[in-house]
Amino acid sequence: MNKFLLFLEKYLGAFLILVIGKTLRFRCFGNIPDKRVIYAFWHRNIIPLAYLHRKQGVAIMVSPSQDGEFIAGPVNLLGYRTPRGSSSRGSLAAMKKMLKLAKDHSLAITPDGPKGPAEKIKEGLLYLAYQSKLPIVPVAVDIKKEHVFNSWDKFRLPKLFTKINITYGDPIPIKTKEEVKTKLSVVQNKFKILEEKNRVR
Repeated sequence: MNKFLLFLEKYLGAFLILVIGKTLRFRCFGNIPDKRVIYAFWHRNIIPLAYLHRKQGVAIMVSPSQDGEFIAGPVNLLGYRTPRGSSSRGSLAAMKKMLKLAKDHSLAITPDGPKGPAEKIKEGLLYLAYQSKLPIVPVAVDIKKEHVFNSWDKFRLPKLFTKINITYGDPIPIKTKEEVKTKLSVVQNKFKILEEKNRVR
């Protein structure tokens, strides 16, 4: 994609997130973090959370692919830091950037991105939590009315004026290197429980 189209998409994307976001009726549950944490949420839920946490200086890891460019441009305009990389543990360069930003900023990561499997936690999330000493805060999103795209993650675009429930889970610390592996299923299960709880409100 040429630079002009990327420039256009960047500003148009940010504008659409702001316009849609201003009409949404958010209800937030759980303990909203007041300290630095790692927000973790599914890739399909980026749009409402990008609006909700704008201008907070959160650093979100974005895929280095062209698909990632569609996300990086708009959210950067909304006040996010956007180091490029994936949530796989092998992405050392991206991890180093995130760890540097973790000293002064909360982090955000989509643990099933950039290409899935959908709603499957990857080890990179826990490794980042261990290295940064920041706890993982799972975030569940329930959108009452939405457009769902035919993509690997079933990407969600909220309809105007719809209700959205956001639930923040309890912080999950990863204190040892061993817990990067042993807590993987624990974190996955906590996501599942949180989403079920959020849906019944």
